[in-house]
Amino acid sequence: MTSFFFSSLLSVLLIPSFTANFSGKWVIEGQAKAPAQAGNVLILNQAGNEVTGSLSARTDVSNASPVNTEILDGVVDGDTLKFYVWTGVDRPVKAFFKGTLAGDEIKFTVTVGTAAPVSAIARRAK
Repeated sequence: MTSFFFSSLLSVLLIPSFTANFSGKWVIEGQAKAPAQAGNVLILNQAGNEVTGSLSARTDVSNASPVNTEILDGVVDGDTLKFYVWTGVDRPVKAFFKGTLAGDEIKFTVTVGTAAPVSAIARRAK
């Protein structure tokens, strides 16, 4: 009986914790400023707790071509995603994204340099 109890307890403890699935195409909505500007597209590829991908602006105003920014140090912890991108041309700075998944929506807090954090919402593209 005791061995059954311990084996049951061990199997419960070895069950992996819940990790949300952030993989897919997301469109940022709302009034947030660059780099989390409305209409930007976020492509996320999740493998375990690591996330890679890109943040794409609709177009570069100077030449009308798409702009892609690589996502760096993407990590998932439960339903929370953290990563950063480099933004800016003359003096690039890191833009830190921290988001929480709720259904088909990620609510982000974005911090760029010393500016106040801004909120942005990304919705899963259908």
